[in-house]
Amino acid sequence: MLELINDRLEEPELRELLSYAVFPDEDVLNAVIEQYRTEPELRLYGYLEEGVWIGVIGCAQDQEMPDALRVRHMAIAPDERGLGYGRGIILKLLAMEKPTMLMADADAEGAEFYRNIGFSVVSTGANAFGAEGTSEQFVCIFHAEEEETEE
Repeated sequence: MLELINDRLEEPELRELLSYAVFPDEDVLNAVIEQYRTEPELRLYGYLEEGVWIGVIGCAQDQEMPDALRVRHMAIAPDERGLGYGRGIILKLLAMEKPTMLMADADAEGAEFYRNIGFSVVSTGANAFGAEGTSEQFVCIFHAEEEETEE
């Protein structure tokens, strides 16, 4: 079950999941948590299965395209990776939010995940410095299928 968790980020399990999606620094994590608590346009969802938090996904309407949704953070518990939860969370988010387009910025590893679940992936031509050095950055785009209308 995917549920809004903006007001539950004091829970250690949710805080830990979100930490996997941000630069591994306590100050950065605290700043991101504060953003989700105080900025109403930011939504953070948690995926709960059989009483266990499996993953989180944070999103916001894109600044330049109001019908598009941008993934800001996404993380799956390390023991649950590779089992399809990431794809499932993306599908649930699409069903709940109903954007015409879903976008995400990613490093090479994240870009591969998005590519494998049907996103178009394009290099931004930029590099970012992270915990493991410099990595190429990508923008990942998924165009949601328009529902066919019956006449």
